[in-house]
Amino acid sequence: MLGLFALVQLTASLATAALLRRWSGGGGEPDLAFVVRIALPVVLACSHTAGWLGVWWLVTRRHRQPFLAALGLAPRPEPRALVRALLAGMALQVAVVLLATLAPPPPDFRSPIELFLKAGSWALAVLFVAAILLAPLLEEVLFRGLLLPTLRKRLAFIPAALVVSVLFAAAHTAQTGTYWPALLGIGLCGFALAWLRERSRTLWPAIAFHAGFNLTAFLPLLALGGRA
Repeated sequence: MLGLFALVQLTASLATAALLRRWSGGGGEPDLAFVVRIALPVVLACSHTAGWLGVWWLVTRRHRQPFLAALGLAPRPEPRALVRALLAGMALQVAVVLLATLAPPPPDFRSPIELFLKAGSWALAVLFVAAILLAPLLEEVLFRGLLLPTLRKRLAFIPAALVVSVLFAAAHTAQTGTYWPALLGIGLCGFALAWLRERSRTLWPAIAFHAGFNLTAFLPLLALGGRA
């Protein structure tokens, strides 16, 4: 179930990236606006709905476990622990940005997000909801809530965390391409998220770390008002 959903997510990401390149490359602003205002929100809504339905079925119907407890979403930790995790995620993203200044992407590299933001403030709002609110919760449930505990039944923590981190980075290649500082940063983020899940025995610190990591990448875009 998890593998099938990951395949659907990857296919949707690649299709969206192809659409963005096609419409922006043709200079058709109305078409790009259509993708941003209608097509992409529909893709996000459908994929996240499918993801949560799949997780609910897997946990409650197949494994017959309490939903929140099985995913590590209960009980919630102290707010101070979440704030520390959020700040740590932001710090890691700052380090990734500094690395990117030492090894900048090639001149012809243009991520789908850069093209996406050409549509202006609406694209910025959609990106904020997707990257800061929706993605950290669902991705943590999938990768650190379901996959990591499954691997830990057969593997020690480090190999299990490495497998999950590689898969986590691979799931973002539609956004990063082969630009290695971005992939390395996502991989390191994935390992830190696995460590938080293992150490805290709950998923909430990982969700806060993930949100902080994404938020720090989002802040420069917010300062520019969505202008790529």
